[in-house]
Amino acid sequence: MKPGDVHRHFEMSWPEFEAFTKETNFAILPVGAIEQHGPHLPMGTDVIIGEYLTERLAQATGALLLQSLAYTPSFSLRLYPGTVRVSDETFSNELVEIAESLHQHGIVTIYVFVSHLGAVSACKTAERKLLLTSEVRIVNLIIPGYNEALDKYCQSKRWHSTFAHAEEFETSAVLAIRPGLVDMSKAVREYPEHDPLFGPTSIAWNEFCKSGVIGDATVATAETGRAILDHIFEKSLELIRLHQESLQA
Repeated sequence: MKPGDVHRHFEMSWPEFEAFTKETNFAILPVGAIEQHGPHLPMGTDVIIGEYLTERLAQATGALLLQSLAYTPSFSLRLYPGTVRVSDETFSNELVEIAESLHQHGIVTIYVFVSHLGAVSACKTAERKLLLTSEVRIVNLIIPGYNEALDKYCQSKRWHSTFAHAEEFETSAVLAIRPGLVDMSKAVREYPEHDPLFGPTSIAWNEFCKSGVIGDATVATAETGRAILDHIFEKSLELIRLHQESLQA
């Protein structure tokens, strides 16, 4: 299919899907989370960001857009009220079975757009299992360009070199996509004391972070969100095109 339209899997009839896969054999799958995002953001923040970006990617590439997966591993935030967690094993197996099911009907590559870092390990496990057992392939896109975009566009300092949660980036992103879901009157700034065992051990975040925000959400703007999202989109699109070109070589 040509770029321009968004082809959503769950909206298709089976004959439409069959016709689609005769022309296009790759799909994009957003992976988010339902977990706390501070007192000012919705629990579906990662899903909102992932769906926004994957819709743009599907439109730009002509890929099949799969329904997002929201109930995913969220071990570190599991004790905050409202967070829903499934095990890495459960989620990894689900990804494998989704990929194998789609492969049976003509999809050979699934670009998994991971907007929730807590799911990265399970996504990697699924990719490796398929490498050993199947012809279908998963390509994990873990918020490409994320770190450089935050360094370039955020004015607040980062609490951690890898993790950003409910702070300037995510608040700005949701302000750009779904501003009605953000309550900036409840946005906070929190920089918890660093525990030297954070990383070597799996410490539940509520043990050191009262609000659920690690960083400064109060300085977020929709303009910052749009700039970061555009950056991530361009980097993601570049990787998809590079991988597709490699398959044609």
